[in-house]
Amino acid sequence: MKKTFVIVLYKLKVEQSNTFRSLKDTLLVEDRQLDNIELILYDNSPQAQEFNIDQYRNINITYKHDARNLGISTAYNYALSIAKANGSEWLLLLDHDTEITNEYMKQIMDLNEMNEHIVGVIPRIISENVMISPVYSNTLRPLHVKRPVAGIQEQPVMAINSGTLLRVKFLEQIGGFNDEFPLDYLDHWLFHQIYETGYKVWLLNTMLEHELSVMDYSRVSITRYKNILESEINFYKNYKSDLYRSYRIQLAKRFIKQLVTIKNKKIALHTLRRLFLW
Repeated sequence: MKKTFVIVLYKLKVEQSNTFRSLKDTLLVEDRQLDNIELILYDNSPQAQEFNIDQYRNINITYKHDARNLGISTAYNYALSIAKANGSEWLLLLDHDTEITNEYMKQIMDLNEMNEHIVGVIPRIISENVMISPVYSNTLRPLHVKRPVAGIQEQPVMAINSGTLLRVKFLEQIGGFNDEFPLDYLDHWLFHQIYETGYKVWLLNTMLEHELSVMDYSRVSITRYKNILESEINFYKNYKSDLYRSYRIQLAKRFIKQLVTIKNKKIALHTLRRLFLW
């Protein structure tokens, strides 16, 4: 079963990426199946980097530099076009800071034929000792409720992009990745599409570590926060509209909390501004 993997890089050398290093090691453990794997390194950095593909002759690698830095949706759509061209059945999405384990890779590589209604395969994701993915998507406070357990997810869930394996036919059906969400909330949109179109997700019984800096306002610039907030508003207003009214109330509560607890008051003021300029 052929698969295409894509790692999206930004201002990071390939060999400094935790994802690349751990993926390389786990792939070499499973080298009996490497002919069925194509790895795409999509680099959104301002400058292309020197990367000697020939030193990894056992792995089919393509390095693609894109100085435009249009986000992950463009990178994923490029990888999808390659996956379709090479006959891949599955596309694996990876950020540059996810630690790949042997157990996870074994389950991905040994993936048997699945019911066609299963279009996504995901691991549990841990960040700073908190299980952040997957979560149920019927609430605005998913980290405060019970988490999904391994197996078919009948109830709608949302998972982060990195570590998600997607069926190529499904991605073709929905027209690829939505450029309305070039970076933030693309994962929310994607899993919303999965369940809106009547498909399901399989949660593996394995866990990965992933650094998620947006969980900490002290590590988020005002520009980054503005982009996150615009994507968030777009998602709840135009896609997850059943939670739209509740989301506005939650945003007002967020403003109060930000005003009291975070040092960068520009973030709180921008939240307030967006509440009044809705």
